[in-house]
Amino acid sequence: MTSPVVLGLWDGHEASVSLLAEGRLIFALSEERTSRRKRASGFPEGALGAALRFADQRGLEVTDVALAGRHGRAPLRLLDHLYRRTSPERDPLSLSSVAVRAWESLIPRATGFRALEAALGRLAPLRRVARLLPRPFRIHVVAHHDAHAWSALFGAHDASALVLTWDAYGEGLAASARFAGSPERLNAALPVSAGLAMLYGAVTHALGFKEGDEGKVMGLAGRGRPEVAAGRVGQLFRTDTAAPSLVRPLCHAELRRLVKGLSREDVAAGLQAATQREVTRWLRSLLSGGARPSRLLLAGGLFANIRVNQALEREDVGGVYVFPNMVDGGLSAGAAHKVWYERSHGLAAEPATLQLGPEMEAARITRAVASLSDSSLQVAERGPAAARMATRIARGEVIALADGRDEFGPRALGARSILFSASRRGLPERVNRGLGRDGFMPFGPAVLAEAAEGMWSEISAASDLSSMTLAVDASPDFARRFPSAVHVDGTTRPQVVRAESAPQLHELLSRLRAMGEAPVLINTSFNRHGEPIVHSPEDALKTFTGADIDALFIGDYEITRAEQARPRRNT
Repeated sequence: MTSPVVLGLWDGHEASVSLLAEGRLIFALSEERTSRRKRASGFPEGALGAALRFADQRGLEVTDVALAGRHGRAPLRLLDHLYRRTSPERDPLSLSSVAVRAWESLIPRATGFRALEAALGRLAPLRRVARLLPRPFRIHVVAHHDAHAWSALFGAHDASALVLTWDAYGEGLAASARFAGSPERLNAALPVSAGLAMLYGAVTHALGFKEGDEGKVMGLAGRGRPEVAAGRVGQLFRTDTAAPSLVRPLCHAELRRLVKGLSREDVAAGLQAATQREVTRWLRSLLSGGARPSRLLLAGGLFANIRVNQALEREDVGGVYVFPNMVDGGLSAGAAHKVWYERSHGLAAEPATLQLGPEMEAARITRAVASLSDSSLQVAERGPAAARMATRIARGEVIALADGRDEFGPRALGARSILFSASRRGLPERVNRGLGRDGFMPFGPAVLAEAAEGMWSEISAASDLSSMTLAVDASPDFARRFPSAVHVDGTTRPQVVRAESAPQLHELLSRLRAMGEAPVLINTSFNRHGEPIVHSPEDALKTFTGADIDALFIGDYEITRAEQARPRRNT
């Protein structure tokens, strides 16, 4: 039997495309990278074109198409030309958001209409795909939480691993639980009324942030007093159920009462504490009286919250793996994985690297650099750059690196990164100003795997620290030496760097270590705040010229500013 080549497609919020072949995720790209629309919604034309070019260059023919989203998608797909223009930063309690959520939750229960709606919902996207594929292909549609679950199943070690998914809503569900040994069987599920992720997003908006800024609220939580808002937040939940359940549907009036007269920090702290409590309470109910899992596998927007993941890691679960693109952007990979599992009767391998998108082409880099008209920029073509990057970082400079393939997910992990010393004071403030970041947003460190021992509290060996998805308690020595890598609550969000996962970054950290410098860097994404991470050479050059960065390493080029042209810095 010919080994399948599965194209995964998600055309909703945070649209994306993935390819799975020979038991590996070989390509994955979010539409926002090509469209330059943050968290882009709708049919992913740019990402799909990139995926098909990748397959064609390697002589791969797509045999199966896995479309994520079974029920409730028809209106948005039929009106894709309008849906693609909607703002992903909309109020989650706006009339349009509530209507979309209600429709998607109603259709799975509408037995007389469900099949027709599903057929209409898959028609438009699959017609678009069919125009681009030269050969016939099998069509598969994967339910929302199944796609999340199979993305988490990339991290399965054995049959006893427990898979949890949790997001705001998806085809009538907020959360699901199943075991890796029988992933088709749903052991438990929670309805939309278990609205932890929805509540977090709604409070984020009520505090004056945009949808998608939940990470800012989590950052503020470390600065607040959870007990101040605990009573108000607690009143939102029922106390007579084993699983989280909101007393009533959320509304603007209730959220105004929640935040009135309290600081943003205290509201955030109360919300974070309640979220951690309710998630761990459900986990304990799932495991009561049963065997302990070998590993906890997580996907869904709620698990973008690294403090929630830390609370779960502290339970007796063997270790935690969070699919690195845990938000809806990961649905294409999960859908492809489920179809691979059904066709091949086995799970795919855990991705060794998240560098799964297109690679910056050398010729395009050369053209982009040649087109620079800013006379204040100095360009040198020098080949391999690790030694020069290390020298600049050791003397306190901030560099940007754009090399290799795009990473898949919300984190830059060394291929599209801004990097600077974690021990030098003043650099975080400078970078925040240059990128338009809020000062309370924590930074995460990239740490050489060979030197990571003793830098944070002991965690399970089965817990994954390769992609900044889990908070850990920093050791006192780490906090003293690398203050910019530690949040006010004493936690840090590390990326443990190995050669196979991030070769460019691993070589740089190794060079620093050989120079006698600490192999610990602040690694933040190469983008201005509110923009997608850079994708093309043109994106990289534009972002570099608009931010306070000392040097850009892109392909074989090193680009710097003349001293007199550097942005003025506060001292």
